[in-house]
Amino acid sequence: MPGYCYDHPTNNIRRDFFAGEAGGAGTTEYCKFRTFMASKLKKVHAVVTVAGTVAGHAFDIYHNTSSIGSLALGTSAAGVKLSSTLLDEVLASLDQVSVKSKADTAGKAHIIFEYQNTPDSIVS
Repeated sequence: MPGYCYDHPTNNIRRDFFAGEAGGAGTTEYCKFRTFMASKLKKVHAVVTVAGTVAGHAFDIYHNTSSIGSLALGTSAAGVKLSSTLLDEVLASLDQVSVKSKADTAGKAHIIFEYQNTPDSIVS
């Protein structure tokens, strides 16, 4: 894009990606996300769509195959909104981010990844 540079205001904004609904099966990976530009994963947000049945209901957050955080949902009712702590996880181009359910087989939530492109990103 002509005139694009790393001090341009659009380079510094946080972006979001609605990854879909996660949950419904224990210890299953959901909501895979990749971006072609190098980025920082800032936070992961969830909105409960189906209440969990186990107090320990949660989603682990993965960067490739490494766990980098979690979202504890417990038995929160539908509509409850939760956010991870600030992750600031550096993502190389095309790295994968996802969530993996813990033991609960009933609880579900919409997952939103909040990220920011980094100055070493390549613009095509």
